[in-house]
Amino acid sequence: MPSYLADAYDVIVVGAGPAGSVAARRAAEQGFSTLMIEKRQEIGAPVRCAEAVGAEVTREYLDQDERWINAHIDFYDIVNSKGDFVRVPPTEHTWVVDRKVFDLELAHRARRSGAQVLTSTTAVGLLREETQVTGVKIRALDGSRDVKARLVIAADGTESQVARWAGLKTVPPMGDYYSGVQYLVGNLKGKLKPNVCEYHVGMDMAPGGYVWVFPKGEDVANVGLVMTADKSAEISPREYLDRFVRAKYGSPGIMSVVVGGIPATGALKRMVTDGLMTVGDAAHQADPLTAGGINLGMFGADMAMQVGAKAIRDGDVSAGRLQEYEHMWQDRFGKQHAALLQVRKMLSSMNQETLIGLIETASTLPIAEMSPAQVLVTLLKSHPRLLIEARTLITTGLILK
Repeated sequence: MPSYLADAYDVIVVGAGPAGSVAARRAAEQGFSTLMIEKRQEIGAPVRCAEAVGAEVTREYLDQDERWINAHIDFYDIVNSKGDFVRVPPTEHTWVVDRKVFDLELAHRARRSGAQVLTSTTAVGLLREETQVTGVKIRALDGSRDVKARLVIAADGTESQVARWAGLKTVPPMGDYYSGVQYLVGNLKGKLKPNVCEYHVGMDMAPGGYVWVFPKGEDVANVGLVMTADKSAEISPREYLDRFVRAKYGSPGIMSVVVGGIPATGALKRMVTDGLMTVGDAAHQADPLTAGGINLGMFGADMAMQVGAKAIRDGDVSAGRLQEYEHMWQDRFGKQHAALLQVRKMLSSMNQETLIGLIETASTLPIAEMSPAQVLVTLLKSHPRLLIEARTLITTGLILK
């Protein structure tokens, strides 16, 4: 039996990614006995995302440190298959980070706040009393133990077993699930825009998705691809990515390969049950358009513990009480993410010629000097059929803000 595990904690967090570490830190800061477990041997590995974060949001949880910042991003280029591109500034300054260092530092913050952090420690089941989750069945290197908790936080990623064990519906339709692959590509000196993240779109490049190039220095970049799972039967995402890399970079060095899936539906409708809350990718707290989720996961973890801390103190961790967290999330992100989901569906169904034409037209516009409404009107004059495809966005008000 693991001697370093107590029999019970106030809070057990399963998963030591950014969302899990923020949840554990917030719990410990509130004075709760907190355990965070990670099944892998090393926090932050393997990397499973493009590693971009918003600087302003990140500073709320971690002080800026060049040790984990690989690139400072000033612009995003949206590129069609002909090479035309629209350059837009990010909503906030963006960093491309080294997730191994970044995640480990977030975990250190949780530890310094009082949380116990254990790697190579796996959740293998949940403890229950009737309908309420009351702890976690844990397997570590030197044995297994049932550990009780007043509140369990599922932060174990997109394939969250903990959420499924708790009875939460986590599997999206195939058309709302991205299949992805990413390479860490080297030997790119002179071939990168060091302060620009690129998104390449086109049905010939990534059906129902996009390719990204996120620089991580002068000659290294994360180059990856996502496409909706319902479009990956005949040609795999990796084959599409190989075609892109060969066409753009020839025969560069491939330093690492990561594959995985990402739900792109917006957050789960039910993120809680009696005694348990989900955060981060486990709660599908990713942008439905880009599938980016680091900052959103940290937001979600923060919100969860605001509600969870009060619930623990009041001795009521029922789903009814914890649902305040779901309401907070919906109030902050619900309408925006619903609109972004519609944008993604519109773009994924748009024919190749229309998409190429839109970016070609937009590439000639002074985007930085125009409001979204002005951009829309200009595009509609050149592409009036866009009005039909954009009607949902107009009714939500997203593109008129």
